[in-house]
Amino acid sequence: MNATTQSIQRPLSLIKGDQIGLISTARNISEEELEYAKNVFSNWGLKVVLGDHLFCKFHQFAGTDTQRAADLQNMIDNPEIKAIICARGGYGTVRILDLINFNALQKNPKWIGGYSDVTALHSSMHNIGIASLHCSMPINFLNKSEDS
Repeated sequence: MNATTQSIQRPLSLIKGDQIGLISTARNISEEELEYAKNVFSNWGLKVVLGDHLFCKFHQFAGTDTQRAADLQNMIDNPEIKAIICARGGYGTVRILDLINFNALQKNPKWIGGYSDVTALHSSMHNIGIASLHCSMPINFLNKSEDS
C-alpha cells in the first residue's frame, strides 16, 4: 500500500516543553543566523536541539552529505524529538535522501518543516504516508528591514 491508496498520517501537534530539532539538509548556516529563531522557538515553550553537524561547512553545504544525513537520521531516530525544522534551503537535500532510513518515522511520525530544497524531503514524507510542513525556515525568521 502506498500514500496514494492510504490516508496521510498527521503527526501530533506540538505542545510546550516538546523538543524540536534544528538541522540543515542543504546549505550551511551560522550560529548568528539562527539565534533569533532559537529565541522564537524558546519563547513558544519549545526546547531546541541542534544537529551535531549543523554549523559544519563543506563547500556550500552544512557539512558533507554523510554529516547532513546523520543529523537528519539522528533526529528521526530520537523519540524525544517531536519536530525537525530545516534551518535553510538551497541545494543538497536530494543528495542525502538515499542515506536516510525512514522506518522510525513510520512508527513515530513527527513533523518535518521547511521549503525550497526541502521539497525533496516533503516528497519522501508523502511517499511514506506522513504529512510534513511546507513552512518558513529559521534563516527567514528575522526580518532584517527596520521599516517593516
